[in-house]
Amino acid sequence: MSVGVIMLCHTAFDRAAEVARFWAEGGSPVVIHVDKRVDAAAFDQFRANLAGAGGIGFSERHACEWGTFGLVAATLAAARQLLDSNPEVSHVYLASGSCMPLRPHAELVAYLADQSGTDFIESVTTKDVQWIVDGLEIERFTLRFPFSFRKQRALFDGYVRLQRRLGFRRRIPAGIVPHLGSQWWCLTRQTLSAILENPERDEIDRYFRRVWIPDESYFQTMVRQVSAHVESRSLTLSKFDFQGKPHIFYDDHLQLLRRSDCFVARKIWPEAKLLYDTYL
Repeated sequence: MSVGVIMLCHTAFDRAAEVARFWAEGGSPVVIHVDKRVDAAAFDQFRANLAGAGGIGFSERHACEWGTFGLVAATLAAARQLLDSNPEVSHVYLASGSCMPLRPHAELVAYLADQSGTDFIESVTTKDVQWIVDGLEIERFTLRFPFSFRKQRALFDGYVRLQRRLGFRRRIPAGIVPHLGSQWWCLTRQTLSAILENPERDEIDRYFRRVWIPDESYFQTMVRQVSAHVESRSLTLSKFDFQGKPHIFYDDHLQLLRRSDCFVARKIWPEAKLLYDTYL
């Protein structure tokens, strides 16, 4: 059995390279996606730093603005490359460049072998969660979101109000029951392949391109169509404040991380030397 890793990176490339080497040296093939908005010089340097490392590749690049489909497109492209290039991979772990493994690689492999056939992904309906912010629950699936929440906030809010006033509702594709959850998951090869090869994926992708924050709903929804056993939790430790912004882990969080039963933590401060020295 083998665990492949997808890493979504956009900054702190020196640290991301350290983590990628850690995964690869443990026996995991790694496919890295770098945000297309990263300038060519930084990207080329990142690739050069990993040029001699075996088992590490780079996928087709997509622009990954927060809250948009680019993050899903990036993950799909990296997943396709990882599975096609590594037929021995039985599970795929999705991580970011700021994630850090908390436990030995062999423990993750043993755990997944013991839980054979289980997909680890937080996946709940809008009625089941309390962490949704800004009042957009089922509406994130029934309205359209062509404007950037961060860069075009006035247009974003105005278009939401207009759609509400007009009573506009999008049609959710047949058979789709919207689910939400953490972006970070670990899926079996069988489940991820079924998502990638879904004969209706073109229609589904078109629909999710106008869903708000689709990286927290695309795989969380699709897994329910194809998986026989979903464990609705992430194996990655992540914490958020009341505004939905992720907490950052610093050196003085070492004891907290040691108490965690998760296999990976996010988000680690790039200057947290003690954490990186301890875990890598």
